[in-house]
Amino acid sequence: MKNKTVIITGASGNLGKEAIRKFSKLGANVVAVSGRSSAGNMDSSVFAIENCDLTKPEDSQNIITQTRDHFSKPDILINIAGGFIWKTVRDTTFKDFEDQFNLNFKTMYNMTMAALPDLEQSAAGRIINIGATGAISAAAGMAAYASSKSAVMRFTEALAKESNDNLTVNAIMPSIIDTPTNRKDMPDADPSKWVTTAQLVDVMVFLSSNEASGINGALLPVNGRL
Repeated sequence: MKNKTVIITGASGNLGKEAIRKFSKLGANVVAVSGRSSAGNMDSSVFAIENCDLTKPEDSQNIITQTRDHFSKPDILINIAGGFIWKTVRDTTFKDFEDQFNLNFKTMYNMTMAALPDLEQSAAGRIINIGATGAISAAAGMAAYASSKSAVMRFTEALAKESNDNLTVNAIMPSIIDTPTNRKDMPDADPSKWVTTAQLVDVMVFLSSNEASGINGALLPVNGRL
């Protein structure tokens, strides 16, 4: 992983912070992309790009330009940025569907399309997206969220079929992630069965490695013990 340039979106979230920490520790040139004014405390070797609106193609293209100028052309893109909503179908408006699509699909699409020319030129380009096991069979309250994550997964499969031999495109599909927010929202659940951010990042690291060059178009469930 040493000296590879990795772009990680969703830098201010729990999963994003763990990914930044791990890839930085492994010697990668990490570009931490956040929609907020501060992505939190990060190693000085990490290049932070803040206040980005990834629903705007021009912001995504600007991230690629800054990445080239600061480090080099990107080798790995990890699309973590996204959001969640729980509403029954009867309470879900079409705007809710649009909002989830923008947060979970459009952000991924814009960053991928901006980075794709450079990633295809990398000796070992990697795109890693975040799907959801809840998008395989949507549960109650998950219509808008699952629809948007399903779009991410179908996009991953299609792009993988079109990618050149130097690029792999895969998606990780978490179940419930053990975060402070999820523990607060589900106080009666057993978080020991949930997948941890560290476990998810370990999968990201593997998919980014040379050893994973034969994995392309995969939707990998990472469910902890659920």
